[in-house]
Amino acid sequence: MKYFATGLLLMAGGTIFAQTDTTTVVDDEEIVNEMNVGTPDRDRFVFSLHWDGLLGAPDSMDVGPLSRGVGLHFYYDIPFDAAKQYSFAVGLGWNNANYYTKSLLVNDSLGNTNIVGFNESQSVTRNKLAVHYVEVPVEFRFRTKPNQKGNSFKVAVGFKGGYQFSNHTKYVGDEYLIDDANNVTLVDNANEIKYKFYRYSSLSSVQYGPTLRIGYANVNLEAFYGMAGLFQEGKGPAGTPLQIGVSFNPF
Repeated sequence: MKYFATGLLLMAGGTIFAQTDTTTVVDDEEIVNEMNVGTPDRDRFVFSLHWDGLLGAPDSMDVGPLSRGVGLHFYYDIPFDAAKQYSFAVGLGWNNANYYTKSLLVNDSLGNTNIVGFNESQSVTRNKLAVHYVEVPVEFRFRTKPNQKGNSFKVAVGFKGGYQFSNHTKYVGDEYLIDDANNVTLVDNANEIKYKFYRYSSLSSVQYGPTLRIGYANVNLEAFYGMAGLFQEGKGPAGTPLQIGVSFNPF
């Protein structure tokens, strides 16, 4: 009888250990599978580098092809479906646009901004208009199902509005003088000078328009079309902003 009871205990113990081992193997497999499938990117943080152009600007303003700016936006993503392929996002951010020009922007006594061409002998290292905005963007987003690394193809169509809170021009080049007729005269034995002029009141205080972002994984191509002029109508040169660039979203 003693040997029979001992045998039953050994058989029961073996069964328990066998069940425990099987459960452990299943759990390990589930963990491995979960590790192989990445977490979908929600585009919460977007950093952008963009080219800045002015559509309809006068030729005399001569905006350079290498005008460029940067942007930084944070988004809150709200999925519409369980698979999280469709979502709506609202954000807050900062955008800086730089327009490199081959002309001077000069204010008159009324605060209007006029375009003044360089002197033919004038050597200019840098001349730009920098504009800063605080922005509120919204997007409707679509993503394909993520692969094992969590990467997916995505499209975001949206709209953003911005408030212009700072602006200035920066000039680096020969020292010059401008008379009442907006003629530019170089100073004798001109030295290279550097200066910034702040607060052009003629610039539009708001900027708004549609946006488009198309990408894969953490890299996107994006575009923005401004529906308001860079300057207030009648107070500065014509031209509406167009931005085309690339953006990155690490998480």
